[in-house]
Amino acid sequence: MIDITTIKEGDKVHSRTDGNYEIGVFIEIIEKSNFAKVVINCENNWADYKDFPSAVRYINNLHLGWNVDED
Repeated sequence: MIDITTIKEGDKVHSRTDGNYEIGVFIEIIEKSNFAKVVINCENNWADYKDFPSAVRYINNLHLGWNVDED
């Protein structure tokens, strides 16, 4: 799980849910919730992640970095 006190916009994150693995870029924590906005699919154009829509992901499923082996 990510540390919500240190994560910042633009950090690389990955999500693991029911055996599925997604990489993305962290945008923000949704206020008063256990969810975050994450850009998941940038068509590998990660430098322009702000130009893509974000998805909502459960904070407990997010991990810092794109390497699944770091969990």
